Amino acid sequence: MKTAGSRGAWGWVMVAWAATLLWAGTFPAQALVITSIRRINPPSTGLDQIRGKPGDQVEIRGAGLASVTSIRFGLGTATFSGSDQRLVAIIPPTATIGSLSLYDSWGLAWLSDFNFQVAPRITKYGRSLPQPQGPGDALRGVPGNSVRFEGDNFADPGDPTFTTRAWFPAAAGGYVPAVTEFASGTSMQVTIPQGAASGAPVLVNPAGSVELWGNFYLQPVVTSFEPSSARVGDTVTVKGVSLVDAFAALVGNASATIVSATATNVVIVVPPMPASGRVSITTPGGTFLTTSNLVLLPRVRSFSPAGGKAGDVVTLVGDGLGGASGVAFGGVSATVWTNVSSGQVNVVVPQGALAGAIRLTTPNGSDSTTTPFYVAPVVADVQPSTAKPGAVVAVTGSNFIDVSRVEFGGGVSAVFTVVTTNRIDAVVPAGAQAGPVAVTNPGGKGVSARSFVPASTQPQVTGFVPAFGPPGTAVTISGDNLSGTTVVRFNGLNASGFTVQGDTRVLAVVPPGATTGRITVVTDAGSAQSATSFLVGNTANLSVVGQAMPADPWVTQEVSFTFQLSNAGPIPSSGTALTVGVPASATYVGSSTTAGTFDLFDGAVVFSPGQVQPGASILATVRMRFAGTTSVAVTATASANTADPDPASNTATVTVRPARPDIGMELLPDGRVSLVWPSGLVGVTLQQGGSLAGPWAVVPGTVEETPVGRRMVLDAGSTMRLYRLAP
Repeated sequence: MKTAGSRGAWGWVMVAWAATLLWAGTFPAQALVITSIRRINPPSTGLDQIRGKPGDQVEIRGAGLASVTSIRFGLGTATFSGSDQRLVAIIPPTATIGSLSLYDSWGLAWLSDFNFQVAPRITKYGRSLPQPQGPGDALRGVPGNSVRFEGDNFADPGDPTFTTRAWFPAAAGGYVPAVTEFASGTSMQVTIPQGAASGAPVLVNPAGSVELWGNFYLQPVVTSFEPSSARVGDTVTVKGVSLVDAFAALVGNASATIVSATATNVVIVVPPMPASGRVSITTPGGTFLTTSNLVLLPRVRSFSPAGGKAGDVVTLVGDGLGGASGVAFGGVSATVWTNVSSGQVNVVVPQGALAGAIRLTTPNGSDSTTTPFYVAPVVADVQPSTAKPGAVVAVTGSNFIDVSRVEFGGGVSAVFTVVTTNRIDAVVPAGAQAGPVAVTNPGGKGVSARSFVPASTQPQVTGFVPAFGPPGTAVTISGDNLSGTTVVRFNGLNASGFTVQGDTRVLAVVPPGATTGRITVVTDAGSAQSATSFLVGNTANLSVVGQAMPADPWVTQEVSFTFQLSNAGPIPSSGTALTVGVPASATYVGSSTTAGTFDLFDGAVVFSPGQVQPGASILATVRMRFAGTTSVAVTATASANTADPDPASNTATVTVRPARPDIGMELLPDGRVSLVWPSGLVGVTLQQGGSLAGPWAVVPGTVEETPVGRRMVLDAGSTMRLYRLAP
């Protein structure tokens, strides 16, 4: 016996069910028991468990399933795998709505009493009304036409609620549903809805959907094109609806090349044409012609001759040149021109024309030539008017296009760079003489009104690096007009060798026996001397001295240890450091220095003044307190990356022996007692006791700061008391 899902008033309700089929004969009885059937991939619930589309996986559970040799979904045979208790079948492409049947080697072993519902399968479709005139005509239509679909799974005879709907791509985006005229299991016919656009229709039923393999075409509609103005050869994007598979485009009567086409955009190349024209797009669905024109912008493709003077005739050739309303040479408007045709204009070069592009204007727009029309240069000025050979000067004027030569006085050519059409940067050449500067281009030559005067070549020394070093050190000397250097001297002694590295630099080697002094450079034009001296040597003689303030401190009194680090030269010390040890018995208070920075770590304060110049010194102070009376030595040691000829002077030690402070006592005339002790003690209080053994207690009262120290006035009392200073 078997039970299946039952249909209620609101559709299918899944219930537990099982099926057992017994075969009797000469063979032992074999039992096939089905306990559940459900779609597992994609996962499903409710009625969707017995629905699916080709490729979905359906699970069959029960007993005796190992005997199954074939599984069919309606008329379609499925592939499957599994075990005796579970099979997984894949819905085949040929599946149809109908019973799920299982077969073994004897034949039909089990048959469901419900239909397994499958997504629609299309074998053929096309327009049915009005009658198509041919195969191509069957795949196009307009809203209101009828389209017929043939295949399977459009309806389930056992489920009147199971329907298939056809959807067409919508002009506004997405899809729009079609009205179903009739539907059976193997065919259905729908009416193309309003708002439909070209594209592949989609059929959907409760078991799934299928998108058709080919487009159905509707009449194309062009809504706009961008840009609205273009030149021949430009690309224009035509926008609209149902433009898919566009295969022809016209602008006016000229055929345009289609670069790409989608359902909403067709990109075309503007074809050669005499004037503006309307745009038409043709698709398998028909042709659409715009009501507005694509405006043809002018384009000047060439001109001749390449240069000339006022009054010469220049011929412009291009596209869309008809109705020319203006022509300008470098911004200067011409007054005479003739429209020979839409592709040719003859124009007379005006007075005052400037070198540059020729710009032609029509009612539709303007265009400029990509190459300049040449006019002889005009040289207005040269700045500066005086400079030495090798310097760069600015030549200003106009018509500086394709300049071939710049000449200075005496006809000497210069190296130059054209910065703009009204400026040239030129290098003053060697041998230039006082005189005007001339500029030449294909249009002729222009000469400056005033003369340029070459400047003096007298050498100058502006600096040198390094600032010090022993004989053999390579020194880079900076300045000007140094390219002709013949001699380099260090404090009057000739360098053993030098290399000229251009007009602004000379590399020289400090000679043996050189002494500290200025550097001199000699050229044929004269000599120059450095403003500062070069320091000869390779050592820095450091020394350290120190002192403590106060020299005889009290216990807990702050002591300032000040050390002076000096450099006796002859060169600066680099990477200089002064390390001041902080004894373990000391309490560190703080530090200060007249140069550089300092850090406290590992029981020492390290001062880093950096470079100390010859003859210079710095002061470094470390403040400490001492709680005991033991003698304390504080040592400071200087170090540097520069060699030191006398390292013994690099260390200084200052020793102090803190003393316990005394308490001064005075009997005042009024019978009271005045107690005085040193100021500047930290963590020390005045205490009183009846004996040396104590107990001791802090003396109550007001402490005053006086020029001689701290003071407290007490009543004498009648009992003997002892006083002390203690933490």
